[in-house]
Amino acid sequence: MRGTVSFHTVDLGIFDGLIGPLMIGEKVNPDEFLDAAMRIRKAEWHVKRYKRAIDDLLRSLEPPPAPEGTLWQKLRSRLERMDLKADPTAVAMAGKVEPDLHLLGRPFLIFEGSSERVSAVVDEFAQAAGDASLDALVLEQLLRLDPRLGPQLAPVELTDPVAPLTYRNDLLDELKSIHSAARRARDGLAAGAKGTLGELALLAVEAHGRAVPFWIGRDVDGLETLCKAAGIEPPGVLAPAWRLFAVAIEKLPALRETLTTDLSEPRAVGAFVAPDDVPELIAFLNAEGARIIQAATRHGVGATCGTLLRKIRECAHHARRHGRGYLEASGVLPAWFDPDDDEEGLQAPA
Repeated sequence: MRGTVSFHTVDLGIFDGLIGPLMIGEKVNPDEFLDAAMRIRKAEWHVKRYKRAIDDLLRSLEPPPAPEGTLWQKLRSRLERMDLKADPTAVAMAGKVEPDLHLLGRPFLIFEGSSERVSAVVDEFAQAAGDASLDALVLEQLLRLDPRLGPQLAPVELTDPVAPLTYRNDLLDELKSIHSAARRARDGLAAGAKGTLGELALLAVEAHGRAVPFWIGRDVDGLETLCKAAGIEPPGVLAPAWRLFAVAIEKLPALRETLTTDLSEPRAVGAFVAPDDVPELIAFLNAEGARIIQAATRHGVGATCGTLLRKIRECAHHARRHGRGYLEASGVLPAWFDPDDDEEGLQAPA
């Protein structure tokens, strides 16, 4: 199934210490989770102003479409398009910005080349203390993109539509919804309802994604499906996400049956790789990545596949850096996404 696929570095502590206890009806202290989620949202919305500015600049290079009308009107429109004066900043960015990677695929706004550097900068953004620190990080990345840019890129003025206190309450409501859904399942109101339990697992992954940055792919599949399409045996370390829900599965054994390694639904939890097995996942990507891309190229999607594998590799490196697991899901959107945002380059993945 092609759709929105997210790639997560999984903090087992959030599942074992917060989500798992919620699912079995225990009381929890969410303060650390809330603090992290608030920082991530603030950083993503601050950075989004620059993403929008870049997107607007790239669009400015596109000549207006030729209008319908008389031959003279079409000729005049063509002459006007030829006379289009391109913004020098836009020209400097053209060919260097890959929107699917830089504006949507990675967390924040990162133009680093290596997976190791991407991982380090993700941490810097996630831990930034305020607007000045965030602006400094963005400036550093713009200079990395092109030394001529520097402070020339003025951010678009955007305001987060959700006030901090409101967002904090929204986060608490998300945690309460996990607690309530799990209680109904434990009480038998959702017994045997695979869809309900599958949605419960996805709610948990969405909550985790509020506090831990993740990567996004549009109109793609998970790694297992990608490998099979290329005629390559998927890495043996891919497993259902049973480990994440070990605490809950003891009281909700039917939850185990909803968890598989493929992403066959628009909203689903997919393949998981345990922290100790992430190095093997990276080794597989290094060994087989070129063959997978070659197979995709024969079907006309080599570039898309290459970008997808880059995101997976970066996510896996970030997981190894922190001793975390790797997880795929479908239908999970990043914290900065605004349902009213209708800009093509920054809209929700289809």
